[in-house]
Amino acid sequence: MLRRRDLIAAGSTALLAASVIRVQAQQPATPPGTADGGAAPWDDGLAHPVPYQPAPGAGKERGLVLGGGGIYLASWMAGYMQALKSKGVDLATADVIVGTSAGSLIGAMLTSGHLWRFGVELDIFTEFPKIFTLIVPTMAPNASQIRARHIADTAVAADPATIQAIGRGAMAARNTDGPSDYFNAVKRVIGVEKWPSPKLHTTANDCYTGERIVVSADDGIEVNHACAASSSLPGSMGPTWLKNRLCMDGGICQTSTHSDVVAGVKKALIISLTDGGADASKIGLRTSSLPNTLQQEVSDLKAQGTEVILKVVGLMPGTTRVDSLMDPKWIGPCLKNGNERGLADIEEMKAFWGA
Repeated sequence: MLRRRDLIAAGSTALLAASVIRVQAQQPATPPGTADGGAAPWDDGLAHPVPYQPAPGAGKERGLVLGGGGIYLASWMAGYMQALKSKGVDLATADVIVGTSAGSLIGAMLTSGHLWRFGVELDIFTEFPKIFTLIVPTMAPNASQIRARHIADTAVAADPATIQAIGRGAMAARNTDGPSDYFNAVKRVIGVEKWPSPKLHTTANDCYTGERIVVSADDGIEVNHACAASSSLPGSMGPTWLKNRLCMDGGICQTSTHSDVVAGVKKALIISLTDGGADASKIGLRTSSLPNTLQQEVSDLKAQGTEVILKVVGLMPGTTRVDSLMDPKWIGPCLKNGNERGLADIEEMKAFWGA
């Protein structure tokens, strides 16, 4: 009797072991993981270290770099581009475009033609504010949002560990427009979900690994998702899924413009909210105190033979500080200032960019 029970037990153990082996055999040898040593990294084609190699701009004629800066900068860029186009200079003729945060939204609208759905006349001054306020947070921030914003605002290093810490705060923030719906708000703003042009590239950062993400038409991602990820400001909106990565604002990086993406072009126009100086966050022109490599990027482009024009937006005339780059009160003044500067730059831009 004892022997029979032993045999049954042994047989059951063998069957269990065989089942475990079969299940294990069905699992990947190493699970898709991270770039931080927690597991084997996987290559989905989205992570591109700085500098981007080989750069999409290599061998092309004109590159357009659109930096981040909330509704403040988006409004300025819309006014600037409207002024140039009204005089025959169309920045949509760029051969490669990289957009970050607000720049990704404007880049998508520019390449799809939707930036001009208001017309090239002053209609943009009445219709643009109505569209862009769709992505403005309207409720007072909760504790989780305040924490996420504080982590980003006080960060002073751009190493992977710091980016990951900001990413954890972003993932833990309970935003009104979160991972499941922010991209819908972005779609209503940019007017498209299909990738508008192979020339457009958007940037973001992986919340978990801290890696720099660059998305293009080849990645099979809807453009409203890519732009949502690029503009998912920690503690405000998003973060947003790109394939199997939860991603946040492309400006949470050592570069606010990602100008390395257009390396190799003959001519590059860079539009940036600041000149890359360390005081930008003190006057509200940057949402973090991370180092900004803008000036080094400009120097690198020039050293490689690229002719570069850098347009720095800065503070609006008569102001000394910006309390929030997402405050709709800035839409009108920034549209107007961008339009005026665009008209003033016509001759320069005709000579540089061409009609």
